[in-house]
Amino acid sequence: MTYHYLAKHHVEFFETDLAGIVHFANFYRYMEQAEHQFFRSLGLKIHGTLPDGTVFGWPRVSATCSFKSPAFYEDDIEIGMTILRLTRRSLTIAYKFQRDGVLLAEGELKTAYCIFPPDSKLESAEMPGDYFDKLTMKPTNEEST
Repeated sequence: MTYHYLAKHHVEFFETDLAGIVHFANFYRYMEQAEHQFFRSLGLKIHGTLPDGTVFGWPRVSATCSFKSPAFYEDDIEIGMTILRLTRRSLTIAYKFQRDGVLLAEGELKTAYCIFPPDSKLESAEMPGDYFDKLTMKPTNEEST
């Protein structure tokens, strides 16, 4: 399965060091922001409460990022997302960061659908059918911030 989504991000000064270069940790934030944009574009939530009071979410199982070229203050970054793997319990997304066709970084997030039942501990669960169905649909447009 291949599913592509494009998010955009404008670099603010607080995201950089004094030389105006984006601090590496922000690329992890950008992945999460793009993931949230993607879910919102599908009418889905990253975190919420089910009718019985059970809280659900998508904790990170692993996160990686390799840096190729620096990003700078006021850059407009495109964040291309591709679903690499989708099961009923997990989602792995690859991220490609570019500015004007220049590859800045590549990353990957693996998340697991989990529930937090009242008075119980975190547990992996099967995502609801509507989540799985929407995550397998082809996108109809691209969203930017």
